[in-house]
Amino acid sequence: MKYRNLMFAILVFSNTLFGQTKTNWIKFDWHSETIFGKYYPKVAMSIPLKIENLPYNFCGQLDLGATTTMIYENSFKPFSQKYPSVIQKLDTTISPYYLNGRKSYFLKNLKLQLDGISYLNRNVALIPNYGDEISADSINTKSQKLIGTIAPDLFQGKILVIDFLQNRLTTFDKLPQKYIKANFVSATIKKGRIKIPISIGKGTYYVMFDTGNCLGDLLLDKETIKQFTDLNELPQEFLNGNTWGQPVAYFNKKLSQKVYFNGQKLDLKKAQYSDQDSDVQFDIEEKIIGLIGPILFKDRVIIIDYINNRFGVL
Repeated sequence: MKYRNLMFAILVFSNTLFGQTKTNWIKFDWHSETIFGKYYPKVAMSIPLKIENLPYNFCGQLDLGATTTMIYENSFKPFSQKYPSVIQKLDTTISPYYLNGRKSYFLKNLKLQLDGISYLNRNVALIPNYGDEISADSINTKSQKLIGTIAPDLFQGKILVIDFLQNRLTTFDKLPQKYIKANFVSATIKKGRIKIPISIGKGTYYVMFDTGNCLGDLLLDKETIKQFTDLNELPQEFLNGNTWGQPVAYFNKKLSQKVYFNGQKLDLKKAQYSDQDSDVQFDIEEKIIGLIGPILFKDRVIIIDYINNRFGVL
């Protein structure tokens, strides 16, 4: 994925449910972080993760703005040194995966478990020289170790339900009756990324629903922000720091018009944006005005129907 740069700074950080009659829920936790001197209680959604038969407590960030599930080489290194069988599955003969220009290859046919639910024979990108290093003397501690990203490639061909009220998610082949009354819209889905229409004033615009964007409810770019705010209003600095060794600043501005999702008013009074040209380019390439984050739906149930290309809020 081309993540928003800020998301990288933060984290450097079901069973494929065939024919099931019982709902197998996957629990997730909210990861907190102090960023540029300010504390945020919810910056990422973290899922317990097992890889092959390794006896460690890993976790991965759920990032639906990503395109490929991945393992961070730096974070995984001390574990792979003890159990090299995982790294031995690296296949350099298939097409590589590029992350912000970083060339990566896939670990083939891995067995993953998300909170005990198995995903078999999965190809997972190994991102070289990436991730926080984990000291060798801490690999056996009980605390979970963040070693990768969980992307929507695991959920394709399914209906993903995220219950923010109970911090859990699952997939279905057919939507249960209890979710039928959700407020659904047709969505555009490409490489697993889901783009949904919202109404601002008299216009309809597409935004990407991105669980990797937890700091801003509506993260625009420095060009699209001009369409929905007062040009004479001075922006308020939101965050200021360094990402990938480059300075980056984020700002807040008040929205000049109300925002609706399929007739339902959203609790959005401000939008955020960065000073980065890369964000402008990303939004142009994806044909969106920005990203909409999961915190906006923290008391709701979200349904992403990868079968019928639709997005629902209950």
